[in-house]
Amino acid sequence: MKRKTSFVRFIPFLLWIVLVYILLTLPGKDFGSLEIDIPNLDKIVHMGLFGGVVFWFGFAFFKTGLKKSKKRIILITLLSCIYGITMEYVQKYFTHHTRDFSYGDMIADSLGAIIAFFLVEWIIKKYQTHQLTKLGNNTTSSE
Repeated sequence: MKRKTSFVRFIPFLLWIVLVYILLTLPGKDFGSLEIDIPNLDKIVHMGLFGGVVFWFGFAFFKTGLKKSKKRIILITLLSCIYGITMEYVQKYFTHHTRDFSYGDMIADSLGAIIAFFLVEWIIKKYQTHQLTKLGNNTTSSE
């Protein structure tokens, strides 16, 4: 039986894409001065934003299985890296110098997307293993 992936599953992914765009185009002063002294917090945030893009896309395919969705998740990982690079140029040329352009942010965006790819792959494999174990237990108990 062929399973369709419902559009509804992609709503968190689409909302996340919009949220990333909004957060990266708002003037930096709108965030105020945070009193948190964590080294490279900006890079951690960038990793989380673009890792979230891959995570939420992968989540949409979660129950369809890794074999069916791996190519799509690889593609969205690459597109997420491109989105991160593009957003740095958007910040440079279209935010009237209220945001900083940074190659370091591009690296953090890409690293976050790649880490999320491996996380999604791991979660799907764990889920599949759990499902196979559950299925195996059901067939042995009914014999």
